[in-house]
Amino acid sequence: MNHLLIDENLPASLANLLPLACSHATDIGRQSSDSELWLHARQHDWTILTRDTDFFDRIMLEGPPPKVIWVRLGNLRKADLESLLLRLWPAICNLLADADLVEVHPTALEAVKRSAT
Repeated sequence: MNHLLIDENLPASLANLLPLACSHATDIGRQSSDSELWLHARQHDWTILTRDTDFFDRIMLEGPPPKVIWVRLGNLRKADLESLLLRLWPAICNLLADADLVEVHPTALEAVKRSAT
């Protein structure tokens, strides 16, 4: 993974915490649509970090790139979310090396490889 695009539904502060090059959706444009973010990530071969179900649906329909990290943790305080993602980051990256989608659940990580159509 060479660059991470953080969706607007996650704090921009993650861009300064995660150990790789990151951009927040607001860096791409104010209130960019999911389609605009998807296209930008696809064109640049970036990975999307999101809480949005729409990116799961899109990767299942269109396939990568981009790859997607789907945060499914429910409501957490910002500090707790940041701490949890930092702790899980090495495992997320390991799974994403062979998967198209990594789902981050409260008690587990799940890797999904999209089947060829």
